Amino acid sequence: MKLEWLQHRCFALLACCLVLQAAADPATQTSSQPGRPIGVVVAIDTTIKRITLKTDAGLELGIEYQDTTRFLRVAPGSQDLSGATRITLSDVWAGDRILVRGRSSGDANSFVADTIIVMSKADLAKKQEAERADWEKRGIGGVISALDPASREVTIRIGGLKSSKSVVLQFPSEAKFRRYSPDSIRFSDARASRLEDLRIGDQVKARGTHRDDTHFLVEELVSGSFRDFAATIVAVDGERGTMQLMDLASKNRVEARVLPASVLRRLSPAALQILATRIAGTSGESKESNNGRDLQSKLEASPSLSLAELKAGDAVVISGTSGDDPAKLTAITILSGVESLLKPPSRGARAPDIGSWNLDLNMGVGAP
Repeated sequence: MKLEWLQHRCFALLACCLVLQAAADPATQTSSQPGRPIGVVVAIDTTIKRITLKTDAGLELGIEYQDTTRFLRVAPGSQDLSGATRITLSDVWAGDRILVRGRSSGDANSFVADTIIVMSKADLAKKQEAERADWEKRGIGGVISALDPASREVTIRIGGLKSSKSVVLQFPSEAKFRRYSPDSIRFSDARASRLEDLRIGDQVKARGTHRDDTHFLVEELVSGSFRDFAATIVAVDGERGTMQLMDLASKNRVEARVLPASVLRRLSPAALQILATRIAGTSGESKESNNGRDLQSKLEASPSLSLAELKAGDAVVISGTSGDDPAKLTAITILSGVESLLKPPSRGARAPDIGSWNLDLNMGVGAP
């Protein structure tokens, strides 16, 4: 998972628990319950005893601390303060996430802290790596091909583009679901969802346990409605941050919105080779070419691009989130330098079908 989403999830859970604790303790209640700002430390000024906080709402807030202010460190995933460790200001660094308990100073842009609860950036990074490793070890990804809500089972297609197999995902009642927002590529914007929200064609990634080669018991699932297709650029509008594309398969025009978080790459020779093998679906597919994680690493290592470097006539492979309008999408990943992949094998033949990509390949999504 991306660190950003993990940070949000850990602190949101802790904040919820602290609010419930305060509600249960009359001694902590006042006629005007103080707020609890949450966010990332941007800077610390010890001369004026002020921490600049970038809140999760995107605003900057000045946190004023005093000699009596308590600093507590909690581990990521903590649900209360029972395991908190007393620290000092010198243990707080830019990039750490904090939850502040206190009161408004009367200035809309500042807050007086009684207690500052800290999750260190380093601890969150360690938890991120542990969760990433667990998703790699116990995860499975694919495209939904069949739904059976009555039996709480979903069939997905996994594997190479020409050599896929079906696996049945089984959901116990306690399974957790999250779904990408149609207008955002950030996993931190993904919302809690239900089994009933899944649709045929959705891309999913699940974490759980293999029961056998064709059945998988799910603990947690991430889903999204993604579009993956090869296209030719018709026009680029740098001011608006958009591209007009011609979908090579459907021959329809599509407008792609390119955000700062969108990932633009010019494919390296190594990434081109793996993608070519996957698209061809040859019988000699190597273990490397079937490894989505290896392909992702080679995509990430490919040279970055800016929108200004793309021009009309360029061929691209694009992945994005889409809403109700099929003529628009928000770009997750745009790959250029793909002309050799899209060349028909013979004159008059159709361009190769790039298939549906797993969430593993959507580098900018922040998926597990």
